[in-house]
Amino acid sequence: MHLVREKKFEEAWRELIKENPFPLICGRVCYRFCEAQCNRKEQGERVSINAVERFLGQYAVEHGLTTTPYTGEKNGLRVAIIGGGPSGLSAAHFLARSGFAVSIYDSHAELGGMLRYGIPEYRLPKELLARELGAMVTSLGIELHMNAHIDTTFEQVASEYDFVVVSVGAHRSRALLDDHGREFPFMSGLQFLSRVADKSMTTLPPDTHHICVIGGGNTAIDVARSAKRLGAAIVTVIYRRTEEDMPAHKDEIEAAKKEGVQFMFLTIPVWSYFDMLFRVRLECMAVQGEPEGGKKLPPVRIPNSQFGIDCDMVLSAIGEEVDLDFLGSRDHTFTSEDDVRGGRIYSSGDALYGPRSVSEAIASGKKVAEAIIARVSGSAKEPRPAALGDGDVKFYYLNKRRKNPEILNERSLTAEELRSFAETTFTITSEQAVEEADRCINCGSCIACDRCLDFCPDFSITKQDGVYVIDLDMCKGCGLCAQVCERGAIVFGKEQGDVNT
Repeated sequence: MHLVREKKFEEAWRELIKENPFPLICGRVCYRFCEAQCNRKEQGERVSINAVERFLGQYAVEHGLTTTPYTGEKNGLRVAIIGGGPSGLSAAHFLARSGFAVSIYDSHAELGGMLRYGIPEYRLPKELLARELGAMVTSLGIELHMNAHIDTTFEQVASEYDFVVVSVGAHRSRALLDDHGREFPFMSGLQFLSRVADKSMTTLPPDTHHICVIGGGNTAIDVARSAKRLGAAIVTVIYRRTEEDMPAHKDEIEAAKKEGVQFMFLTIPVWSYFDMLFRVRLECMAVQGEPEGGKKLPPVRIPNSQFGIDCDMVLSAIGEEVDLDFLGSRDHTFTSEDDVRGGRIYSSGDALYGPRSVSEAIASGKKVAEAIIARVSGSAKEPRPAALGDGDVKFYYLNKRRKNPEILNERSLTAEELRSFAETTFTITSEQAVEEADRCINCGSCIACDRCLDFCPDFSITKQDGVYVIDLDMCKGCGLCAQVCERGAIVFGKEQGDVNT
């Protein structure tokens, strides 16, 4: 943030990708977990970290920036990554930049996994996705095996590499069963999104007026919003719990409402049939809500509440799971993402803990790469410093500064833009990025503000070649430097427990 404030955008990007190699992707699809912990929250709103991250990712793509390849001597070790989604791509990036020969095996025609085949174009344009993956993955000389189905060759692949990372995503939809235990004959939400993504479905079947989407997660919302863009006049999301209980991100729910998606809560489908005109008759029942303060319970049907919904298409999006059938009889429990002592077959992302967010998958891929690197080198990466709490930051020096409302970057789309899957948000300008970065406190980081230098009463702090040096012979231990450090970058306390220092 300090480098952005100084308008050193390439330096800021290179600092950012030390931890996250995909800022353009995360800047569009991440749910901003970091912003929830921002210490600015009581001092003029949280900093829009996500918006600045997206700006840097866009800047890098537009200026043709690529990650720095490994220039040292290769270590001679080979790693196979099974799955080319966010977790596998992250692991591949960090391993390739550390001297490993990396190969990615993926069953799809193009890299990206759910980024490519699950997240719609209006959230993540595929042309930009390809450019960032080109700059951060394929530019590192990683060997790609696309359209690779290794359900019968996993043991062979495992035998050819020193390490294997299983990073397959949650691409299998959960089955929706009717009251007779039969699976509803509906297309899955993931299949629908995949067909939209690869352009095999560009329009809806003729006379498709009303589409029902069953589910309450982010996939259900993506399906509903995509159906509106393909021309459905009415799209109804049917969910068995209340809106407050929906696992979908609240921003996505509100965006769907603005686009005209309807919601029907506390409702479950029980069976269905096709009428003489081949329209779907979906029989549903109302269910009771959860007791206040109670734990999640199976929905309880309300007697005599059955009703029907007539529609032209039903899409099931009640959840996803990881398909590990390709492993055959092999035990699905592998070395975890941060274990440096286990076996040579690791797992990460959805394959390790089930469906989660893109940012968590990227983090998991980084962890597994660090574990393999530490295992080979014999030395673990230094632990990251703990985040500072608001008790470490001197808020009384800071002015409350609210963010520019335009930083929320929502676009009003025309009907044509909606139909063409145009992005619903925009990337902020360089001026807006600098303005927002200037609101950042830079907690725990020295930004050379010289306050310690100016306030030291004993002139024991000097600045030599841009580095602060404390002359402990001159310092009387008053602690004023730590008091005036706005960002908590100076720690004051007893050294090594000696009461006389």
